Amino acid sequence: MFGKSKKSKGRRATGRGGSRARRKNAGGRTAPRAAKKPAARNSGRGRSRFFTRWQAVAAAVVLAALLGWMAWRSDYVQMRFVYMWPYQREIVTYSQKNQVDPFLVAAVIKNESRFKPGAVSGVGAIGLMQIMPDTGGWIAKQMGLKNYELQSLYNPETNIRMGCWYLSELHHEFKGNLILLMIAYNAGRGNTHAWMEANGWDYDFGDISRIPYADTRHYVAKVMRDRDEYYRLYKDKIPK
Repeated sequence: MFGKSKKSKGRRATGRGGSRARRKNAGGRTAPRAAKKPAARNSGRGRSRFFTRWQAVAAAVVLAALLGWMAWRSDYVQMRFVYMWPYQREIVTYSQKNQVDPFLVAAVIKNESRFKPGAVSGVGAIGLMQIMPDTGGWIAKQMGLKNYELQSLYNPETNIRMGCWYLSELHHEFKGNLILLMIAYNAGRGNTHAWMEANGWDYDFGDISRIPYADTRHYVAKVMRDRDEYYRLYKDKIPK
C-alpha cells in the first residue's frame, strides 16, 4: 500500500512538473495568446505589400500623365491640333505683299474664325478674318477691287487679301505698334484713339492689362501669345 502510494505521488508530481515546464517554455502564456504573434507579423507584411502596390500604381499614373503632357506639348501635336495653319500659301503671299507679319495674320484668323471661311459673328462680321460688311466695302473701294460684293468675303483668298491690306493700313496708322493695331482691329479705330487720349497712351504703349474693355484685353493677349507660338513652330517652315 505504502509503495503504491509513493508511486502514485510520483506520477502526480511528474504531471504537474511537466505542466510547469510547458508554461515556462511558453513564457507563462497560454497557447492561444502565443499564436497571435505570427498573425500580427503577417498583418504588417500585408499592409506593406498594399502600400507598395499603391505606390507603384501612383507612380505609374504620374508617369503616364507626364508622358501625356509631353506628347501634348510636342511640336507635332501642337501643329496638328492647336496651331493648325490652313491657307498658309494665301496668308504668306498677301502678308508679304502688304508687309505685315504672316504669323500675326495666322493668329488673327485662329482667334477670329478658327479658320472657318463661312464663319459669321453675332454682329455680322464675315469670313476668315471676320471683316464687317461696311469695313469690307470701304477696303474694297480703297484697294480698287472690281466686281466686289458682300459674298466675296466668304471667299478665303479674297478675305485674306482684304484682311492683310487692312492690317497693313492699321500698322501704318498706329506707327507699327502691334498692341494698338490689334486693339483697333478688335474694338475699332475710333475707340482706340479715344482710349489713347483718355488714358494718356502714346505710340509706345505696350501694357495689355491697361486696356479698359475686358473682351478686347483678352483678345489682344490671346492673339499676341498665339502669334509667338506660330512663329516658334513655323519660322523655319514657310517660304521666305
